[in-house]
Amino acid sequence: MAIHHNPSLGQREPRDGDLVLFEDLEPGDTVSFFEWPVEPLTVIAREEDANVGERVRVEAEGSESFLYEVDGYLWHYVPEEEYAGEDNPFPVENLVHDSTD
Repeated sequence: MAIHHNPSLGQREPRDGDLVLFEDLEPGDTVSFFEWPVEPLTVIAREEDANVGERVRVEAEGSESFLYEVDGYLWHYVPEEEYAGEDNPFPVENLVHDSTD
């Protein structure tokens, strides 16, 4: 499943550590960010996407979605079969690692 990056919302400035945390995510890690009001996103895998390069496949409440970076900004994309709203993908800010190791 490919991401077609054509956001209708503007990018948000990453907060300190957002990009480093994104780059260090591994399967089993859980993360959240302030726009995501449901359970934390659990990292399933890192994979390549033809449009955005490397992306992180995540899961929450039984649905898969993706986190990825374009030009220094983080985005969250929900497959169109699950959410076809105009605000998809939407910008991520204040990414927080929720795992307790």
